[in-house]
Amino acid sequence: MTLPFLTPNRTVLLVSDEFLSIFMVNSGGVKLIESMPWEAENFEKNVASIIAKDCGKKSVLILNDMVEQHYRKERVVRTGVGMVDKSAMVKRKLNVAFPNYPVRAAFPLKEKLPKTDMQPAAYIYIFAAVAGNDQITKTMESTKKSMASVAAFCLLPVESSDMVKALSLKLGTKKGRKKNIWSVFIGQHRNGSLRQVLTKNGELALTRMSPVRDKDDDPQAWAHDLYQEFQSTISYLSRFGYDPSDGLDVIVIANPAPAEALRNIFDEKYDLHILGASEAARTLGINIGRQDDDRYADVLHVAWAGRKGRFILPMKATQVDEVSKPRQAAMLVGLAMLGGTAFLGYQAASSASDMASLMSELSDAKRTKSQLDAQYQREIQRLDEVGFDAKLVQGALAVHKEFEDDRIPVLNIYQKVGLALGKDLRIDSIEVEKVKPTVIQSAWGAVKNEPQPTYEARLKMTYPATADVDKGNQEVADLRGRIQSVLPDHKVEVTKFLKDYEYTEGLVVEAGDLDKQNLQQDFVAEILIKGPAQE
Repeated sequence: MTLPFLTPNRTVLLVSDEFLSIFMVNSGGVKLIESMPWEAENFEKNVASIIAKDCGKKSVLILNDMVEQHYRKERVVRTGVGMVDKSAMVKRKLNVAFPNYPVRAAFPLKEKLPKTDMQPAAYIYIFAAVAGNDQITKTMESTKKSMASVAAFCLLPVESSDMVKALSLKLGTKKGRKKNIWSVFIGQHRNGSLRQVLTKNGELALTRMSPVRDKDDDPQAWAHDLYQEFQSTISYLSRFGYDPSDGLDVIVIANPAPAEALRNIFDEKYDLHILGASEAARTLGINIGRQDDDRYADVLHVAWAGRKGRFILPMKATQVDEVSKPRQAAMLVGLAMLGGTAFLGYQAASSASDMASLMSELSDAKRTKSQLDAQYQREIQRLDEVGFDAKLVQGALAVHKEFEDDRIPVLNIYQKVGLALGKDLRIDSIEVEKVKPTVIQSAWGAVKNEPQPTYEARLKMTYPATADVDKGNQEVADLRGRIQSVLPDHKVEVTKFLKDYEYTEGLVVEAGDLDKQNLQQDFVAEILIKGPAQE
């Protein structure tokens, strides 16, 4: 529970598929300022004005509650991986997992995989990503125009997972039973959707967002819709290792009449807790103020996340950095100037010690090198005594490597091209040649080699003058695609389509004279295959 005087005053932007909800969160409670439809006129200008004027330019937390959120579990090897290497490995895996999603991040779970005969020990991470869309762009632009700082861009299910854990613990303590491993929080949001957040040992395991009827004026029908969605969630749990003996807390936010209907249809094998939003807030020890409808749970998520001093998973994205980085930089400049004097003093005091340490390490390295050189010479001499010429072998290996580097796999190229041609197409010629690397002189005088293909193969195909140009061009393009698929490490491109006329009979005709002279010439198409790049 956060102490009231330590509660951050924030503006929380709840991003849903239907509209943007703007909340003000402080020690006095949670207040919904405005819900702005995405198609509203002057959307960015109006939202920026609300953040700046109605919310007083308080720090902004962007909480994503949209349907399109992507999660996946990933293993990261533990053994032999340092902190820096692990961070780089996680970042690389995240980029591979979600290459087309600009907003993404990863966080480790407490769960770890032990070492077995089949696999090494590993950390378990949850990778999360959000697609770049118009709603996020509008939200970020509105925040930027308001000149307010950004506390974080977060995903609602992730930031609410510890809220579900806290509720489960408090409600379980009241009943005096053992702690359940699994918990699911079910609540309807103001956009009409039902959000389910399921945790295992207090960490996010699954989240679902599904449509249900907007109103609960028919308690039986509303309860039936909710129960059906809950049953769908339970059907997923077996994939996550769920066993009924583990125990499951089911926490539902509802008004009294639907709550009674739910109690009549829920199985007894679950620990069911049905309460209104206000009662749930009191159980958590947070203040949400007076609510006009106690069945809406989004205010609980906003209140819980809005009061956080530290977020579970701040998402990384260029759009977020464009808003938050300049403001963070201004604050950091002041702190840096304040600490600059102290740092310079420390640096001056420690530089002598660092120099002495470096000199000692350099001396040790030289001594080690001398010992290794002497050992190497002794080994060479010992081999010479038994008639083994080590230098000759080294030279032969170097020559062999040079020959291998220059070798062009001509037979492989012919075989693959023949496979791509199939039974119906033929080529006139294929020319294969070695490519010499290009040398570039930089502006500072340094010379570097530009990566170039090791070789190039040029294919030529002739079509008669009566051929259908469009059909022929399509055949050439399709052939290029097939060659690329059988030579994936090569670059294949069409350098000449049929529409690029080339005369194969040795005639010279000036541009524009073909129609006048009524000459019909064959078409020639060319495809260029570039081998793997050489450094």
